Amino acid sequence: MMLVLILLTIGAACAQSFEVASVRPGKRPAQSTMSTLPSGERFVARNMPVLWLVSAAYHVPLRQISALSPDLDEGYDIEAKAERPVNREQMMAMLRSLLEDRFKLVVRRETKELKAHFLVVAKGGAKMEENRDGAELRMRKINGNKMSYHNISMMQFANLLAFDPEVDDAVVDATGLTEGYDFTLDYYRGPGGRGVQEGREPAPDPNGPSLQEALKKQLGLKLESRKGPVELLVVEHMERPAGN
Repeated sequence: MMLVLILLTIGAACAQSFEVASVRPGKRPAQSTMSTLPSGERFVARNMPVLWLVSAAYHVPLRQISALSPDLDEGYDIEAKAERPVNREQMMAMLRSLLEDRFKLVVRRETKELKAHFLVVAKGGAKMEENRDGAELRMRKINGNKMSYHNISMMQFANLLAFDPEVDDAVVDATGLTEGYDFTLDYYRGPGGRGVQEGREPAPDPNGPSLQEALKKQLGLKLESRKGPVELLVVEHMERPAGN
């Protein structure tokens, strides 16, 4: 009986780790990307800041992470392969193991009652398509107001919303949606930045819908501002990874 328990424990530990993994400093100013490839066996990140990797692996938005180390801003290239095809949650468990092994990452979780924005599914249900190709996360501006998102998780989307001028606060993913999604979102994001001023980007249409209107009508989602339990992740220790 004891032998069976030992074998099950070893098997569970192995199932939570990549078979092989390469970790190297990213090349700037390369775009940051992160994906699980269609086979469900490979995880690939390009010039991805460690903070975003921690956010994805532990399913905690950026604004809810206490980043004690400046090294969390550095980007890394990661190529890792699982022994067999796995789902997204299993892949993220493997990413946690990789961060803890290669970066000597130590974290602890706290839950506090805080006022925040909670991203939830609106009445009538979500209106987004589940991603089918497993390609890299992509975000592309179509025009001054419209953006397309490819294979983005709701936690990643909540991360982006937290830095929107209309929100500018912590956004907690409370949708319960666990897959990657493909969609476009069209709303007025403000006058635009340097690209608009220099004529390199089209100017946003000020008559476009607000973020809240667009979320509800186009995606079947909404933001609720309220006080509730917010999970925080405190980074207690991290080191630069040694060579592969």
